[in-house]
Amino acid sequence: MEWTEDQGLAKRVLADIAGDLAEGQERYRENMPHMSELIYCLTAKYYDRFRPLQPTQRESLLFLTGLRLEDAMLRPHKKAAKGEYEGIFWSADLLDHVEGLGELKTTRISEKNLPDKMPSTWLRQMLGYMKANGVNEISLVALHLMGNYAPPFPTLKCWHGQATQDEIDENWAWLQARKVIYLDHAERGVVPEQFVYNEDWECDNCRYLIVCQANQSVKELRGE
Repeated sequence: MEWTEDQGLAKRVLADIAGDLAEGQERYRENMPHMSELIYCLTAKYYDRFRPLQPTQRESLLFLTGLRLEDAMLRPHKKAAKGEYEGIFWSADLLDHVEGLGELKTTRISEKNLPDKMPSTWLRQMLGYMKANGVNEISLVALHLMGNYAPPFPTLKCWHGQATQDEIDENWAWLQARKVIYLDHAERGVVPEQFVYNEDWECDNCRYLIVCQANQSVKELRGE
């Protein structure tokens, strides 16, 4: 049997996925600011909301993988939870398996990284949920797509977290400070400065990186 790569078909499938992603982002943009906008790169989130570019192939496929896995795992057990607290909109996963807040993450990071090396963005998100709901506990369900075994198999790890009130309040103060910055830029129609409001890893495979690099070059040429 002979095989020939069909790049045209791949492009059409990817275009459909990108369209689904764009529709999801359009619904997400209804409320401003959303907590996830404040947690991640403010520059990229500003572009997503006001000047979006077509998602990269990597972004589209990761979005599809995470969304469909979440649907398969949680559809019978998920209760939508969303709201607004002190000017910040949020939406979280509530699971039948736990009485309080619960969050699902699909990830390629090793299960050995949890909980001690948990991504700071995860922590900020969950602490934000706790503040908005007036609780100090949350359950985390983490589906690791690549486990540490040979061959690598997916693994599932569940954790119960309890935070101090100081941790919750300090994180909320950080989110509120980011909210002020983000809303100020939105009101003035000015993109938050590149490479200032982000973690270094967020630039990896970011669809806006080339735009940020160009703006940074202009800034340096002006001696700013």
